[in-house]
Amino acid sequence: MINLTRQGQALKIGLNLYRSPGGFVATWAWYDFGTREGTMRRLRIRLHIKPRILWSVETFNVIDDYLLCMGLELVHREVLQDLKACEETAMRRNDAYIKGSYAHR
Repeated sequence: MINLTRQGQALKIGLNLYRSPGGFVATWAWYDFGTREGTMRRLRIRLHIKPRILWSVETFNVIDDYLLCMGLELVHREVLQDLKACEETAMRRNDAYIKGSYAHR
C-alpha cells in the first residue's frame, strides 16, 4: 500500500512518501506479528546544500514502545501474585486489629 503522508505524521504499514525540507523521503514500514517488532527502512534524498542520499534502518518493539509512551511497566505474573499474597496477609492482620480496637469502645 502506498501512503502519501506529511512529515511528523504517524506512519502506516507499507510505503510512506512525503516531502521533507530540501528533499523527499520514502519510508517502508511493516510489522512482524511473530516477534512483535516493527521495522522501518528510510530512504531520504536531500537536494539542498550538499546533495546526498541517506539510508537508515530502524527496528523497534511495538508493545514496549507503547508501554513507555503510556508510562507503564511490564511486570511478570509471579511478581503480581506475590504482591497480592502480601496484600492479603496485611489485610488479615489489620482486620483483626481494627475489630479488636472497636470492641474496647
